[in-house]
Amino acid sequence: MRRAVRLGLSGVLAGLLAGMTVAPVAAVDGLTMEAHALLDGHARIGTWMAVEVHLKNDGPPITGELRVAGGTQGQTRFGMAADLPTQSDKTFRIYTQPPAFGRDVEVSLVDGTAVIAKTKATFTLHDPTQLVVGIVAERPGNIVGSLDLLPNANNVAALALPLNPEDLPDRLEAWGTLDRLVWQDVDSARLSKEQLAALKSWIAAGGRLVIAGGTAGPASLSAFPDAVLPYRPTTTTDVAPSALVPLLGDLPTEAKDAPALSGPLGGGRALVTVGDQVVAAERTYGAGLVTIVGFDPTVSWITDTNLSESLWRRLLPARASGGPIFTDDSQIVQAAAQLPSLALPPIGGLALLLGAYILLIGPINYFVLRRLDRREWAWVTMPVLIAAFAAGAYGFGSALRGSELIVNEVAIVRGSPGATEGSAQVYLGVFSPSRGTYQLRVPGGALLSSPIAGEMVNGSGTQAALDVLQGDPARIRGLEVGFGSLRTIRADTAMSVPLIQADLRLEEGRLKGTITNASTQSLQKPAVVLGGTVASLPDLEPGQHLAVDQAVQQFQMGQQLSDKVVGPIFNGDTSQLGEEAGRLFARHTIIDQLTYDPNFGFSGQLSAEGPVILAWSDQDLLAVEIEGQQPRRLGNVLYYLPTELAVRGTATFRNDLMRATIVQTDAGFFNKDPFSINFGRGSATMAYRPVALKGTIEATELALALNFGGDPSAGVEKTPLQPLAEVPEPCPDPPTPACQANFDGLPEVDLYDLSDATWKRFPHLGGGARYAIAQPDHYVDPASGTVLVRFVNDRSDQVGFTLDIALTGNVK
Repeated sequence: MRRAVRLGLSGVLAGLLAGMTVAPVAAVDGLTMEAHALLDGHARIGTWMAVEVHLKNDGPPITGELRVAGGTQGQTRFGMAADLPTQSDKTFRIYTQPPAFGRDVEVSLVDGTAVIAKTKATFTLHDPTQLVVGIVAERPGNIVGSLDLLPNANNVAALALPLNPEDLPDRLEAWGTLDRLVWQDVDSARLSKEQLAALKSWIAAGGRLVIAGGTAGPASLSAFPDAVLPYRPTTTTDVAPSALVPLLGDLPTEAKDAPALSGPLGGGRALVTVGDQVVAAERTYGAGLVTIVGFDPTVSWITDTNLSESLWRRLLPARASGGPIFTDDSQIVQAAAQLPSLALPPIGGLALLLGAYILLIGPINYFVLRRLDRREWAWVTMPVLIAAFAAGAYGFGSALRGSELIVNEVAIVRGSPGATEGSAQVYLGVFSPSRGTYQLRVPGGALLSSPIAGEMVNGSGTQAALDVLQGDPARIRGLEVGFGSLRTIRADTAMSVPLIQADLRLEEGRLKGTITNASTQSLQKPAVVLGGTVASLPDLEPGQHLAVDQAVQQFQMGQQLSDKVVGPIFNGDTSQLGEEAGRLFARHTIIDQLTYDPNFGFSGQLSAEGPVILAWSDQDLLAVEIEGQQPRRLGNVLYYLPTELAVRGTATFRNDLMRATIVQTDAGFFNKDPFSINFGRGSATMAYRPVALKGTIEATELALALNFGGDPSAGVEKTPLQPLAEVPEPCPDPPTPACQANFDGLPEVDLYDLSDATWKRFPHLGGGARYAIAQPDHYVDPASGTVLVRFVNDRSDQVGFTLDIALTGNVK
């Protein structure tokens, strides 16, 4: 409860500080201007932030432009046309990317080069991995105060943000900061049509919406679309506490009847029913989930017990690591540059040109002039030959690079089976055979910016900012491209994705099921990826079904996922790549982007909680127009479609199908990366849970190994490991010579025994061996499959290790 109170107070305080708006600035001739960032000023690096600007003009008419300098590393200037007649009162929303340093962005109203007025909008940045929960409620403090969510894998606590409906952006691109949204006792009709469309797309992309009952009636949910609701509440029904046991578990003696929003089940799965009425249910929509809890979860008999903790942790699970937010997009920027026109010239051609030059300017020139008895002409012939070969080299390079203006489009489109809403991250490579300045238009109003990684450099070698005018169409003004060079532009936009239907299951060690193309678009070389398992399939034509049947494969450290999905690229030299080979290399690099961490390199795995369908297309998504030009268009699109996985029968979850969360640590030094754990004297408690587990699991085997415990196919130690009867005395600080002599750099291992709620110490686990744990069902939570492991280091030297964990059980 203390942590819940701290969480609530910190969330409210952060919201108040971040949401403070700079006082209106009195501008010339009766103009006032104020600005604030939506989502109460909270943002993440790598996402878009919506800034709402209110302008009131009581003076002469103004035809100007709103401008925000920003973008990644200050490489983009965002603008928006602003027409302000006399007596006008208008609100504009301009989108920017929050800089990594600072707490505010400056918004200016300009007319040409003259600044008419300016103000600032404050914001607060959050860790890309932090769980951020938005609370839209009449009394948000009741919900914030009852939340006690687990920290993420980096031990960063979840953040709860009290919000108003007006704080929610009307474009999907600016929802990247929110992971979960709780709605209670607020009329959904306060949301605009654009906000509702963005909310629906956000859910399809993996967001979770929890609608809680309270004092408002069913009419408060009228604006939410039927397609996402598990049921449409039609009335209020009194629910006996005993009916809530399937959702809450054992109830306290003071539990009372609760009024709840009820109605007939429309789709999804009922969680609590009363007669033929549903009072709690959940429904998947795309990769997301909508849950309606018809009763009020903030009543005292729930919040005063541990029921509240378990309920909210179930409704608001931790976010998956990674995801659509890029903090480094260097790999996909490299993919956008894969053009034959940008390849290095062939070595043979250069050698031939250089050899001919040496022969002609040397011996041939000498013998010809000697035969003519005009050796003194060398003062003339040599400069002429040098100029001729310089022109030849220029012509050779021009011929290799071609004479076409090219727009190379590389994109990752994220969607989900069963939904057509999605979002696209598009990287446009604009190649110019000669130095030029171009005016670009992008119909549809995509949000344009410079890429996160890689500097944009013009032909003179100086850094060039991108000048973007937002609207429909979006524009880039004065794009400078040097001779034979390429400029890369990032575009983010909501987009329809092909309708794919998937039915996948994990059954007796095999990934099985079917995927169906219910769209009119062909999908090239689809693959289903689950941890280290890749099921490659042939092209999927419209209306076609494909069967999936692939043995689950153990993830091998150091193996690239791109090698499995696209095929290995043995030589990183792209100088001689043709168009098709360049396309494959670009696809290889796009997959690398999905598994790339700028701090730790390539993980070789996707960050999804379950299987992901990957499929390709060579179409171009954005109808980019270049004024006065007809560019050649190239496209390379990856569709990224996370889907659900049914698990039944006997299943084994190895490391690539387990997710780790830091629960607690008291070590003076602690570090965890994707591959290892390091800490000093003290302990660290970790929770390991299987992905995609829906239902219950009866554990039959739990195997542990420190530091890559051998080949999993070799099995485990024959004798199951029993816990120690007594925990040995820890080494003194400083350790005695005898104690230090036995130190192998590995920690002691404790497991939490659910049968008697105690920690059990096991004999020291040596590196390189796999150990089976006796009575595994004592340590595995049947509801979630979670195993609590405590690592203990009682020496002053730090420990460093990897844990390989494998859980086998019967899933029901």
